[in-house]
Amino acid sequence: MSEPLPSPVNVTPPEGWRVSALHDPFEAYVGPLFERTDSDGARLFSFIADARHVDETGAVHEGMLMTFADAFLGGAANRAAGGDCVTLSMQASFLVEAHAGDLIECRTQVDRVTRAVVFVSGRFSTGGADVATATSLWKVLGAR
Repeated sequence: MSEPLPSPVNVTPPEGWRVSALHDPFEAYVGPLFERTDSDGARLFSFIADARHVDETGAVHEGMLMTFADAFLGGAANRAAGGDCVTLSMQASFLVEAHAGDLIECRTQVDRVTRAVVFVSGRFSTGGADVATATSLWKVLGAR
C-alpha cells in the first residue's frame, strides 16, 4: 500500500479521534477524515465540515457525503473481503442538512459477504441526528 497522503488543510482531530490514513488523492483532498474505535469495538469515522464541503446554501453537499460514504463503506468491504474491492453501486438517502462546523460521523455495517460481492450499509449523523443513510455493493477484485 502507498504512503498516506496529506490533507490540504490541517484540522486537529476531535477529542478521542485520530486522523485516518488516506491513500486516495480525492479523499485526501476533502480530508482530513478521522476514525476511532467505539466501546463496542465498532470502527467509527468522521469529518468536520468546512467551506470546501458545502453547497451555495451552506448545507454539506451530497457529493461530499457520498465521497465520505465511498471511503469508509469501501474500507469496511475491503476488511470483510480480506482484500481489495471496488464500488459496484451505492444508494443514499439524505435526511437532514448538516452545515460547516458540524462533526459528521459514519457507522458502517457489513450486511452480507459472498465470494464475489460484499454488501455494506452506513448511517451518518451529527449531534445524534441522522443526516443520511447509504447501502452499497462492492466487487471483490479477482473473484468470479
